[in-house]
Formats: sequence, structure tokens, C-alpha cells
Amino acid sequence: MALILKFLLMNFYFQIDWWVIKLARKYDQSGKRLLDVGAGECRYKRYFENLKYFSQDVKQNTDKTIDYVGEAGGKYDYILCTQVLEHLKEPEQAFKEFKRLLKPGGKLFLSTNFIYQIHMAPADYWRFTEYGLKYLGKTAGFKIEKVEQQGGIFQVLAYVLITLPLRIGLEKKRWSYWLYIIMFSPLIVIINLTAVGLDQIFKTKSLAINYGVVYKKYD
Repeated sequence: MALILKFLLMNFYFQIDWWVIKLARKYDQSGKRLLDVGAGECRYKRYFENLKYFSQDVKQNTDKTIDYVGEAGGKYDYILCTQVLEHLKEPEQAFKEFKRLLKPGGKLFLSTNFIYQIHMAPADYWRFTEYGLKYLGKTAGFKIEKVEQQGGIFQVLAYVLITLPLRIGLEKKRWSYWLYIIMFSPLIVIINLTAVGLDQIFKTKSLAINYGVVYKKYD
């Protein structure tokens, strides 16, 4: 139910979750090890029931479920890094660290913003194109297996329209934020569904909200 609501009301966040779910369906295998980098509250752990899940972040979370605070150790078959790269001052160094932590032939699953508002300021440094993400991977010694565009030009437009009232002040008071969501949820659903449909018809790479990339470490 929560995933359906995300699709209808917050399609941008749904697409990230759905990308991780698809990865879990393909790679969640017994005997494998995955490190979730920048795991936060470990929200994606529930999708990986068979492999051994480890978490890393710069600070411990409220549930004390972060395995590595700061630098991580060990070797992993997979690394998951969602919506973190834009907050790192030196993304090239991050890719070197990913390579160090992965086993030969290991895979890096990484998602990051292209069109999105400034968030977690002032620690918000970058926005990445598909080509920039490919470059970062190749120069660090990764093969790019797949780049998934999340949200085309119409979903970008829908995102800007839906969040415009929040950007101009409604988010400052919780009651006004939720009043907006409740009152305009039918319109938000229509806008999101229309945008998804139009992006399927008019496919373009010129604008995207997000990218999800699968990299493979060279043996």
C-alpha cells in the first residue's frame, strides 16, 4: 500500500524504491554480501532477505543498525548507494572506495539526482548527467552494465508543478503541508499518472529527475 501511494503521490520517490526492488529480485541470493553505503535508517534492508546485508553511514541512526560508522571494512559482492553521491565533495574518491570494498567482478548499484531541489544544505554539491556517471565509473575501473533514466521530461514538469507550493513556503508549517497534500491529492494523482504516460510515448534523454546505474568491477 505504501508503495502504491508513493507511485500516485510521490512518483519520484517511488521510482527509486522500485529500482531497488528490481535489483533485489535479481541479486538477492544466499551467500552474497551487500554493503548499503549512506544507509541512513536502513530502509532498503527489507528487500534483501537472503543475502547478508551490511550498512555504513557517517553517523549512527536512531535504531543503532549502522554496522560501520565512517570507513567500512570487509569485501562485498554488491554495494548499494542511493541518493548519496550528490552530497560528497569528492565523488571520484567515493568510486575508488567502492572499488576497494568490492570483490573482483562485484557490482555497484548507484542512484543520484539530475533535476532536484537543493536538499540537506549546505552539503549538496553536485548534479550528475548520464555521461558524467559513466565517466566516473570508467575512470575508476568499472564497466557500466546499465543506466536507467528515472523520470523523463513530463515527470520533471510534474515534479516542479506538484512541489511548487512547498518550495514557496508551505513546507515550513506541518499543518499547511498536510492540508495541501489532502486537498490536492486527486489533482496530484492525475498529474503524476499523466506524466508517466506521456513519458512512455515521448521518450527523451534531455531531462531526467534521477539516474540509476549498475557498474561492474573489472576482475
